[in-house]
Amino acid sequence: MRSMKSEERGVKNGVLCTLCLLLVSVFASCEHRQLVDITDTHYVRIYLDEHIRNVHYGFYDETKEKPAYKTPEGVRVVLGDPETGKVVSERYLHDSGSDERGNYVYGTLVAKAGNYHLLAYNYDTEATHISHKDSYTDMEVYTNPISDELKSRLQSVRTGTTTRIGEVRYEPDHVFVATVENLRIGDTPQVDTLLTPEGNWPVAESVTKTYYMQVNVKGVEYVRSAVALITGMSGSVRLHDRSMVPEMESSIYFNLQNGLTKGRTNQEDVHVAYASFNTFGKLPEAEGYIEITFEFNITDGTVQTETIRVTDMFETDEVREKQWIIIDKTIEIVPPEGSTSTGGMSPGVGQWEQVEGDFTI
Repeated sequence: MRSMKSEERGVKNGVLCTLCLLLVSVFASCEHRQLVDITDTHYVRIYLDEHIRNVHYGFYDETKEKPAYKTPEGVRVVLGDPETGKVVSERYLHDSGSDERGNYVYGTLVAKAGNYHLLAYNYDTEATHISHKDSYTDMEVYTNPISDELKSRLQSVRTGTTTRIGEVRYEPDHVFVATVENLRIGDTPQVDTLLTPEGNWPVAESVTKTYYMQVNVKGVEYVRSAVALITGMSGSVRLHDRSMVPEMESSIYFNLQNGLTKGRTNQEDVHVAYASFNTFGKLPEAEGYIEITFEFNITDGTVQTETIRVTDMFETDEVREKQWIIIDKTIEIVPPEGSTSTGGMSPGVGQWEQVEGDFTI
């Protein structure tokens, strides 16, 4: 006859064995259980149209410094409810590749069968931000106003020398956007692929434009640094239809560089201040008062400002199609008191200093 203690040990051992078997069964079942139904998983690939004017082609002057550019490394893809506009599914894609059609970002997105609006945009930008991220119809891209410290250094802002400055903002990055409306996702027994109704991959194009601007300058040897503001620009764009937001009228702030270029009416070299700057575009409501205000920081610590109205230039093919703002005027820098002109830019002048300012994040 077994003792009571022996029976107790037997019961305990039996319970332990049962628990172990249950745990093994649970772990085994967890190992094979799919957290997401394979029929709700969809492969998506977003191509990037990087054929950007004044960045990759169409330069006014190949000898000038080109604008900085980097291929996006991450894309957010969302599916919106066509009835409410609310984002019902999203995924941040970071895997990338390239082929004969260009660079692309790819990954998977989870969604039940149904009808959706797809929207994709690159999220790895420095100066550009997205608002209303949970709404397909309200999502906007924008840039912040320049810092108070930087604004305090702009004489044109302090004195209001331009007609309609509005909010002064940093230049936007290039933001690539793709949309596919009324995307039908059906029930499939495997991972399917999200394509446009025409059977193509979605392609994201930039909602940002790059303009080239230059103006003749006499007396550049007296300039330490220079910046400019252009009024009448859009400060924000809605992503789903690329429409500008009228309430976000802004001026775009950018740095100027110095250089030599061939004259347009003769072969003589002329000194110019030039820049490649980014903007979401000219607001249609901004007729009649698009101006560029130039601020030259002189070597004696003073500031010389010049404002030139360029509204009519935006009606020309050169600006509308080529995005070149070539101003056929000469700004004369007033020599500092007691200075002696060298008769033009000397070899030692080099590049102007860049005016730096903090980004508000």
